[in-house]
Amino acid sequence: MDLSFSDAHFKVSNFQNISQNEGYDNQPSFTPEGQLLFAKTRNAQTDIALYDFASNTTEWLYDTTEGGEYSPQFIPKSKDVAAVRLDPDGKQRLYRYSLNEAPKELIENLQVAYYTFYDENRMLGSVLSGNNLDLVLSNLISKKTDTLLEASGRSIHNVPRSDAMSYTSVNEEGNWDVYQLDMESLESFFVVQLPIGIQDHIWLDDTKLLIGSGNKLFLYDLFGNGEWNQVANLSENNIENITRLAVSPNGKKMALVAEPKFPSPSDIVQAHIAPYNEGRLDDFVNAFSENVVVRNFPEDTMYVGRDRMRNSYDVFMKNNTNLTVEVKTRIVYKNIVVDEETGTVNRSTFRQATIYETGNGEIQSMTFIQDKTASEDPTIIVDKQLEAYNARDIDAFMATYTQDIELYNFPHKLSSKGQSSMKGGYGTFFKNTPDLNCTIKNRIVIGNKVIDEEYLTINGQNYSAIAIYEVENGLISKVTFIQ
Repeated sequence: MDLSFSDAHFKVSNFQNISQNEGYDNQPSFTPEGQLLFAKTRNAQTDIALYDFASNTTEWLYDTTEGGEYSPQFIPKSKDVAAVRLDPDGKQRLYRYSLNEAPKELIENLQVAYYTFYDENRMLGSVLSGNNLDLVLSNLISKKTDTLLEASGRSIHNVPRSDAMSYTSVNEEGNWDVYQLDMESLESFFVVQLPIGIQDHIWLDDTKLLIGSGNKLFLYDLFGNGEWNQVANLSENNIENITRLAVSPNGKKMALVAEPKFPSPSDIVQAHIAPYNEGRLDDFVNAFSENVVVRNFPEDTMYVGRDRMRNSYDVFMKNNTNLTVEVKTRIVYKNIVVDEETGTVNRSTFRQATIYETGNGEIQSMTFIQDKTASEDPTIIVDKQLEAYNARDIDAFMATYTQDIELYNFPHKLSSKGQSSMKGGYGTFFKNTPDLNCTIKNRIVIGNKVIDEEYLTINGQNYSAIAIYEVENGLISKVTFIQ
């Protein structure tokens, strides 16, 4: 984002998500020219990326290595980059990366977690020491490292227009304090305590500190009122949990790390319904993930991928008219949404249940349960097993199931088969759970299938789950749990 500040005002504008990546993107730092280095995920590994504001493009600086790179920074007065590398042996070491050369350790066997260069010769860092971090000052020429204090933090910065650096240290209350370290005398003095739960800070100039909390920015002025004052609210950008911050050398750009604030699972699923009813193919398809799985219950995969979905629904929408769908009942459990749906195709009506898995603001899978004529009301036997369950009557409970009863975890992972296996597990469970109780919060009945949203009490604890019961010849033949 663009940044403008003075003693009298603070303004951010032109907010952009420059990583556009579902993976881990973190630890931004500006180059002397104002480009942005950060750690970015590719192929399940974190590597060094460089973002150019002029072209709005990101490039990978170096070939991927075995392990992963974090906290990339340019080394002063050089064209090289330093980064913490998590080596295959599990150790974190600080490496120097140069074009056309293999990475080299800056200081051998130093277990670096966080760091910042003061100049081309000195580095202030937090290094691993048992279960804690120690603050150290390292000389890159002599390779000498001196420990300055224990229990240091991850936020280390140069203080603009001064001969000082700042670091954080945990206090007796378990919160983080900011200190300044005079780089000539190596004396430290207290600056301010960060608000509870905050670990990161940045300097706008030599008197103003900035932090992120939630989706807001707060400023502390050393010559101000002694309070952290809110200076920006970024909620309209759908982010939360701001952590790391970085400001460009000219003070005109700021980068921050935050988590995307996704809509609720219900809102994610709801977003595809209006586009379907209005025939807006692109908006409909864009509600689904790139690798969406579409199947018929329980495991009949129809296709995988947004491109296949687009082609399928393009043909379907062109060849059919009067396409509508309406949600009659909705069950939401964690990231799962189960909808009882009615609709029309070519003026013929239909009814079905659909199970949606959501994640990263999109629908990850869609599983249809078709409405097929049942020979009898399947709720009768399901209610009978619920009564026996609450009574902890194992014989009455098992009498509601077929001899070859199969239990699954969604979508179709077999966990138990046959009466013997099931009875042994539930018999012990009933004996050990005197307060066992299950009530039904919502129910959808589709053909021979009963989909129950269940609320359970087990040894003083409350739980929720979804159970899909399949009834054949008056007995429960399969149960699929979403829990």
